[in-house]
Amino acid sequence: MIIAEQKRKENIAEYLLYMYQVEDMIRANGLDLENVENTLISKFEVAYEVKREMREWYKSLIAMMHEEQKEEKGHLKILENIADQLHEMHNEIIKQGIDISYKGAYDRAKGHIEALRMRSGQGMDNDIGMDNDIQLALNGLYGLLILRLKKRPVTEETLKAFDTIRELVAELSSRYMEGAR
Repeated sequence: MIIAEQKRKENIAEYLLYMYQVEDMIRANGLDLENVENTLISKFEVAYEVKREMREWYKSLIAMMHEEQKEEKGHLKILENIADQLHEMHNEIIKQGIDISYKGAYDRAKGHIEALRMRSGQGMDNDIGMDNDIQLALNGLYGLLILRLKKRPVTEETLKAFDTIRELVAELSSRYMEGAR
């Protein structure tokens, strides 16, 4: 909760990636609030009131995950909505064609996003849709984060590819945050 609030104010893409991790941590704890309290909340050295707020925050996330049937996979609607906003902003920037810096970042990342699409089997018949490059980029960055957390080897070529995707998402996030202020 504390970290999520900070990330939401500073960098929307980092917020989404953090929240994807929170969803997975909740799943790893069996969507059980007591387990979440024991494995996550108790680790924070904060005042009792803050821990109580954190417990309520996790409780509401667990309830939303149940309501939206996201117990095993997928992202909460509130997170999907933000990713959709980023995607719409991305499409608008590309359509306008006046932001050369962003267009350059997209051109550098586009081939790598296409490779992600191919590897993940994304097509028209899934939840993401064939045209959502930004959700693919976010999912790819989250996958890379998980590989690193698990200390799995990642090739230099893959890291270079993800650098271009990270740059694109960072530029988009920056523009989003500018508009939110």
